[in-house]
Amino acid sequence: MVKIGSRSLQRQLFVAILLLIVPILLAAAWLGTEEFRETVEELTQQTEVTASRTAALVQRELSGFERMVGNLSVIPVVRELDGAAVQPLLSNQTRQNPALLDLALLDPGGRLVARSPSTLEKLGGWSDIASQVMQKRARVVSPLRHDRAGLAFVTIAHPINDEAGTITGVMAYHVNPQLLQDAVNQAMLPEGSVVVLSDMRGEVLARSPGDFDGRLVAASGLADGAGPPRQHDGADGVRRVIAHAPVEGGAWVITVGIPIAVAFDRTMTLWLRTVPALAVVLVGWVIVAVVYSRRLTGSLVHLETAAQRIASGDFSPIERRTMPTREFAELQSGFEAMLRRFNEARAALDAQMAEERRMRQEVESLQRQVIRQERLAAVGQLVSGVAHEINNPLQAILGFAELLQMQGELPESVKSDLLLIQKESARACGIIRNLAMFARQQTGEAEPVHLGDVIRSVAELRQRRLESENIELRIEDDSTRHVSAVLAELQQVVLNFVVNAEQAIVLSGRQPGCITIRTQDRGDRILLEVEDTGPGVAPEHEARLFQPFFTTKAVGQGTGLGLSVSYGIIDSLGGRIGYRNGAAGGAIFYFELPAAA
Repeated sequence: MVKIGSRSLQRQLFVAILLLIVPILLAAAWLGTEEFRETVEELTQQTEVTASRTAALVQRELSGFERMVGNLSVIPVVRELDGAAVQPLLSNQTRQNPALLDLALLDPGGRLVARSPSTLEKLGGWSDIASQVMQKRARVVSPLRHDRAGLAFVTIAHPINDEAGTITGVMAYHVNPQLLQDAVNQAMLPEGSVVVLSDMRGEVLARSPGDFDGRLVAASGLADGAGPPRQHDGADGVRRVIAHAPVEGGAWVITVGIPIAVAFDRTMTLWLRTVPALAVVLVGWVIVAVVYSRRLTGSLVHLETAAQRIASGDFSPIERRTMPTREFAELQSGFEAMLRRFNEARAALDAQMAEERRMRQEVESLQRQVIRQERLAAVGQLVSGVAHEINNPLQAILGFAELLQMQGELPESVKSDLLLIQKESARACGIIRNLAMFARQQTGEAEPVHLGDVIRSVAELRQRRLESENIELRIEDDSTRHVSAVLAELQQVVLNFVVNAEQAIVLSGRQPGCITIRTQDRGDRILLEVEDTGPGVAPEHEARLFQPFFTTKAVGQGTGLGLSVSYGIIDSLGGRIGYRNGAAGGAIFYFELPAAA
């Protein structure tokens, strides 16, 4: 061992190759033996399966004839042996089934009652077949027979019973063996295989291939029907694996034989594939012995250069090369992993710095939002004060208009003008009242609120604006029940929906447009929907609609708080708020609230 270890790497590899040849040859021999044994077992199973399948095909054909006889035997004229009436029935069956060469009705004594037209010459023996049926009281199948012209046929006879079970006649028919030949020919087997249909005497009724001459087994070997598969030398001198399968209810046996030579051919094919592969392996080992020793030196130089470059501070990826051994490959992978972790750490630091910059920008944005909200609160207080100051003169105008209308001597034109002044002053008071309520944003106690009142108050605030934008406002108030809520909070939610719908239509340029506010009762809940004819919401924005500070509007046109505040209000009332696409492509924002008790 020490002497071998002191030799060059190439010589050590050559010795290893020589030592590997012996077990490889032994493994190839064992593989060929196992392949032959497994192939023989596979052929054995194939013969059994093919024999059973072919027997089933033949049985299926015979079952068709049995059904035909069964259908005829229930006809009264057949049971009564009415020859004149039965004759057309028999002729019709032979025309429909080309495999029937002859079909006859016999009485229990074997005398011919009726017979279909036949291509066979007139044959005797009816009494024999009838007596066999009377004795067995079951179906009878005759051996293969020939008429005077040499045409082969098989006779099958069935008893005909009346309702009491008494045999009143016999139905006999001659079958063309070519029908059985078609069933035998369906077997798909290797070349040289044979399938034979024979009776218990060993007489062949059908075979595949048709030119096969000789029986697979002697007639005595068929007496017991199906048995375990075995190897047998046929009359043609070919050794085969054979299997038998009886045809159910018949006196026939299917015999299938597959040549043993098929197993030899497959084994030789495996050897012919293995030997070149073995030669290629050995040549490959020789090439490896030459190339491997040369690659070791190059791999060492490559790894040494990479280590020096990393030590000098160059952390760029190393050039990956194919290593001759696992140890060299692991060393190269270690260098790559070290560089990858370093680069990942540097990338993580860069990402952390970028995230900090983003968070700082977001904080600044939130600060601007807070400042904007404070300004809005200040504006709300200002609006509340202005609304109070304007409301007093409006009340004076409204009061004097009502007093002037009480004077009876005024002309009709003046009265109509005073009525218009009163109407517009009342509308202005309603607008001022709603502005003051929105500005104060006082929650207060929940009380029964009808959603129709909420819709009308919002409509008064936005009607003029919508008309100026060429947007129609439709109200479909079908709800009759009340909800328990704060009126100002519901006004804020509905106003947010309407303002968003208005801006969606205007910004998309889809004018003239339409905004529909509808309510309806749904059991113990009340639904309010606001639908617009705008472009709808993009799918990527749907999940963030109710998040604080999320808006799709330009900077300065929205705070991103309207829907989030609306979500909080509806959620606090035990309701549900959401969005879905409209049938016409627009957006539908809705909320549901429990009905007041």
